[in-house]
Amino acid sequence: MTYQVLARRFRPQRFEDLVGQDVVVRTLKNALASGQIAHAYLFSGLRGVGKTTAARLLAKALNCEQGPTAEPCGECVACREIAGSYALDVVEMDAASNRGIDDVRELREVARVLPVRDRYRVFIIDEAHQLTDPAFNALLKILEEPPAHVVFVLASTEKDKFPATILSRCQQLDFRPIPEELIVERIGDVAAADGFTLVPEAARLIARAADGSLRDALSLLDRVRAFGGDAVDEHAVAEVLGLPPQEAVRAIWQALAAGDAAAAVALVREQERIGRDPAALYDALLQLLEALLLLGCDAEAPVPFAASVRAELLAATRTVGVPLMLRLVALALEQRGLVAGAERPGLAVAVAIGRLALWPRLRRVEALLGGDDIGQLPVPTAPGERPAHRSGGGDPTVRPDGEGGLKQRLGEALDGAGMHMLAGRVQKAREVVQDGETLVVRFGEAPPATVQSLRDALREIGAAAHAAGLPGEVRVEAAGSAEDNGPPSLRQRVEADEAVRRVTGLFGGRLGKIEEKP
Repeated sequence: MTYQVLARRFRPQRFEDLVGQDVVVRTLKNALASGQIAHAYLFSGLRGVGKTTAARLLAKALNCEQGPTAEPCGECVACREIAGSYALDVVEMDAASNRGIDDVRELREVARVLPVRDRYRVFIIDEAHQLTDPAFNALLKILEEPPAHVVFVLASTEKDKFPATILSRCQQLDFRPIPEELIVERIGDVAAADGFTLVPEAARLIARAADGSLRDALSLLDRVRAFGGDAVDEHAVAEVLGLPPQEAVRAIWQALAAGDAAAAVALVREQERIGRDPAALYDALLQLLEALLLLGCDAEAPVPFAASVRAELLAATRTVGVPLMLRLVALALEQRGLVAGAERPGLAVAVAIGRLALWPRLRRVEALLGGDDIGQLPVPTAPGERPAHRSGGGDPTVRPDGEGGLKQRLGEALDGAGMHMLAGRVQKAREVVQDGETLVVRFGEAPPATVQSLRDALREIGAAAHAAGLPGEVRVEAAGSAEDNGPPSLRQRVEADEAVRRVTGLFGGRLGKIEEKP
C-alpha cells in the first residue's frame, strides 16, 4: 500500500479545520451564507498556510448538493469528488508550468462551457503570479465579463507581482503565517491521531523550524517520524534538522555571560570541526537568547527547552536582567547580517559570537560614559573567579575580610539593600571594627571620592547595618587621605574620580595633561 504523507492525509475537509485563518474562514462563510459570492478571489500568503485547501473547500461549499452552503456535507458525490481531486467541474492549474497565453486561452474556452454536473465551474490557479504578461492580459478579458457559472480562485505567495488590473477585479483574502502555538497544537493532534508519541519540546522545535507554515511542519514531522519511529523527542528533531546539541549552545551562552571570548570562539570551532553547520549554531544561539528574554519577562512563557533546563535558564535570565538581555539580543541580531552574507560561515559565526562575548565590557563602558551606576552590571570574570559585585539577582557576592567578618557583613547588608557601589567601596577599606555601639570603617591610603561618598551616605549605611543586626552608628576614618593634608590638587581630584579610575582600569594607560576650563 502506498504511504500517504501526513499533510495530505490530514488536509482539512471543513472550514472549521482550517488552522490559524479565522478572518478568511469568517469572510468566506459569510459570503456563502448571504449569497454574495465573488466571481474571482485572490488568496495570497506564505506557502503551506491553507490557500489551496481553502480554494477546494470553497469549491465544495459551492457545489455541495445542499449548497451553496457554509457547511458542505462532505458525503455527496460532489463533495467526495472534490475532496479526491477528480471532480470534472473543478479545474486546478499550476501556473508555474502552465504560464503562457495559450494555456490561459484554453482555460477561457473551457470556462465558456456549462458545468458537466455541478452548480459552478471552479478554476483554481496555483502560483498565479508566475503567469506571463500576455497571459495576464488574456485572463483579464474573462475576469472583466465572467460567465455566471464560473468562479476563479488565484492562489499566490507573491501578491505584489500581480498587475493592478487583475487585483482590482478580485476579492483579495490575505492568509497569515500560522502562530507557533497553533502549529504545536495541530501537529500534536496529528501525532495522537496517527498513533505515535511526540513530546512537547520536539513539537515546539518543529513548529519553530516550519516558520509559520503548517504544511512544512507536517512534512518535517513525516521526516522526524521516519527517523525516530513511534517516539519522537527533541533529540530526534535536532538530528534530522541538523540542529546543534542544546548542551553546546548553553555552553556558548555561559561563555558569553562570563565575557570569555576565547572560550566562546573555541566552542564554535569545535562544533564546526565535528560537522555542525555554523549558521544553524548561530540560529540556535539566537533561539536561546530569545528564550532567556521571554523567561525574563514571563517565567511561565513557553520555550522550546526541556523542563529540566528551564530552571537553569530562569536563573540565568534573573542574573542578567531584562534590560541587558534586550541589549544582548539586539547585538546578536545585528551580527546576523554578518553571518548571512559571509563566504565563510564558520569564520563569520566565530567572529560574531566573539563580539557578543565582549558585551558585558562594552555595556560597562557605556554606563561609565553615561554616568550610570555600574555596580549592578555583570562583570566579566575568568573561569572559576567570583565577581566582586552581584549582577542583579541571586545571592550577593563579597570579598571575605580577615577581621572577624564585620566588613563582610556590612558589605552584604549594603548589597542586600541595593547599595552595590557603596558595598564595593566598603570592601576597599583596610578594616571594619566595632567601637562600642559604632561601626568604624577605616581606610589607609584612599581616594577622597571613595571616602567622601561613604560619609555622604552614613544615614543609609547605618540603616542597612541596623537591619542586618549590626550597630546603626557608622563612622568613616581615613588615614593619610588627601583631604586630611589640605585641599587636593586638580590632578588628585581627577585621578580620584570614580568614573575616571574605572575607565583607566578597564582600558589601561594613564592620564596625560589635565587642564581646568574656566
